[in-house]
Amino acid sequence: MTLFKLSARYIASALVITSLAMFAGLAAACEVQFPSANLTLPKPATVASPTVISTGDRAILAVYEHLLGQAKGYKAKLYLAEFYGVCDNWTAESELFKDGSSVWYVVADKTANKAWQWKPYWQQASWFVFKDGRVIPCNRVQANALRIEADLDELSLPP
Repeated sequence: MTLFKLSARYIASALVITSLAMFAGLAAACEVQFPSANLTLPKPATVASPTVISTGDRAILAVYEHLLGQAKGYKAKLYLAEFYGVCDNWTAESELFKDGSSVWYVVADKTANKAWQWKPYWQQASWFVFKDGRVIPCNRVQANALRIEADLDELSLPP
């Protein structure tokens, strides 16, 4: 009976050593099978298409994107959200200059609202949108667009 206990002890030790060796072998095999985390995959080639503003809706969206790009902080984004919420009447018209070039004239107009309770320069503001996507505040309607952009710049300053 002591011989049986002795051989059972050796067999248990041999099984533990064998299982540890198998786990070490599996770990080594896993390292070989899986690629390293430092492996860089080639990125697909993307072709940047030039922006061409060809519709009034796209011109209005260009103004939205322009203003959102200027809103750097959460206070500026809250201001912009409130402005977008109350100024829901946007129009865009193509304008031809004397030199033959043209731009989109985008207007946010809420002058029909007689009980206006927000900032007075929010009631009507306008921007020029070039065919290549550039947006600049227009000097028409008391340069209200420039006032809105100045507010966004002020609210985007770090504390």
